[in-house]
Amino acid sequence: KCDVVVRSTHDLGQVIEEPYEVKVSSTVLKTSRIGDSLAEFNNSPQLSWDILTRVKNLYHRLKPTEKRIIFLGQNIELHESLVRLIPYCEVPLPLVEQIEEHLQSYLQYLLESAQEQEVQFTVSLAAEERETLARAALGLTLEEISDFLRLTVKERLSRNGIVIDATVTPLVVKYKTRLLAQMGIELGKPATIPFGGLDLLREWLQRRRRLFTQEARSLRLPQPKGVLLAGPPGTGKSIVAKNIATILNLPLLQLDIASMLGSLVGESEGNVRRALKTAQAIAPCILWIDEIEKALSGQGDTSGVSQRILGNILTFMSECTAGVFVVATCNDPSALPSELKRKGRFDELFFVDLPTEPERSQILSIHLQRFGITVEDEYLEAIAANTVKFSGAELETLAAEAALLAFDEGRPQQVTLGDLENCRNSITPLAVQDAAAVERMRDWAKAARAASVVVEQTTKSLKTARFRHLN
Repeated sequence: KCDVVVRSTHDLGQVIEEPYEVKVSSTVLKTSRIGDSLAEFNNSPQLSWDILTRVKNLYHRLKPTEKRIIFLGQNIELHESLVRLIPYCEVPLPLVEQIEEHLQSYLQYLLESAQEQEVQFTVSLAAEERETLARAALGLTLEEISDFLRLTVKERLSRNGIVIDATVTPLVVKYKTRLLAQMGIELGKPATIPFGGLDLLREWLQRRRRLFTQEARSLRLPQPKGVLLAGPPGTGKSIVAKNIATILNLPLLQLDIASMLGSLVGESEGNVRRALKTAQAIAPCILWIDEIEKALSGQGDTSGVSQRILGNILTFMSECTAGVFVVATCNDPSALPSELKRKGRFDELFFVDLPTEPERSQILSIHLQRFGITVEDEYLEAIAANTVKFSGAELETLAAEAALLAFDEGRPQQVTLGDLENCRNSITPLAVQDAAAVERMRDWAKAARAASVVVEQTTKSLKTARFRHLN
């Protein structure tokens, strides 16, 4: 009798690749690639129909006996005729406490093995360091943690023996990064560039920073769900997403949905579900989905994969209470499904518009300082007045071009207003090239919240003229 299927993000067992024996009570049943064949039912009809028939016949033959069949694997998709016969149980990824317990037992096993081989084995981990190591390993299965420890022991074997200490923690992060990258999840690097302006968004984030603390969880305060950042290309939405992780002091995970799309039926949805479960295990964290409309718009998708992936993400956002803060960026909100934009799905929808004049001055200053260049405030105000419709990315290009121009002329790190003016004249903003698209987005923005205080932007050419010859 087929009693249970374990659909697992935990390594209770991989999809059967070789014949192996399952022992239940006093009965031994041999299986060979059954889980694999059932999972690929829609991709290999002739083979799968034969396997399906055999499984159903076996089920009825074993029903009056005490014999049982257990399928172990990841992303097992049963045929509808077997769904009611075979219930399933989903095993989550291990928690911090489980990882700590596994670390203690497995390190003890390695210690005993080393003693048998007369190799000195030292574990120098305080209680706090052991917890830090366990938190760094969140998102890995216990089997993957064991593999990591075995590899680390092998690499650290020397004449003086083996030492496991706090230096192992950054190594497990690198190991986890490689494994997560295979699943379409990247551990984002901390933001190296602050974002300028967007004072309303910054204030909103600061008010929710403490909600991810243990104190807030003990008071059962609702965990923030996330934000949708929409705006014209180049307005700094990606930089903001990285800075959100810094402001909230949480690890950043980047979800690349395009890399999860597979050729097999159900493979794409299974990859997304596994990635979301991994994010939930690492929580609290930031889950960043860049240019979400390209993956979920459904344009040109005749198989319905985009809709099923959308359903998985919507269900996750509705049911997850572990503290996964979803940050989605979007260049064209009109392409997003309405169910993703409705109130309650995200905590807030922010419109990141082209920077205002004070914000342009601040952004220019940030990017010039990256090159070790300091420019007087009057110069920044003058060039900011003449860069209406410039995005943050175009202002970054302006700063870089001015720095290169000064370097070519033998004036490294000495940028003048004339340099900035010359480079400004060579850049045509995207908001000018595609003004209609920007206006359409601003019409949508009426239903969203502004990320910065709206200031009327006017071109102050007289201010520029006043400082034109001050080089």
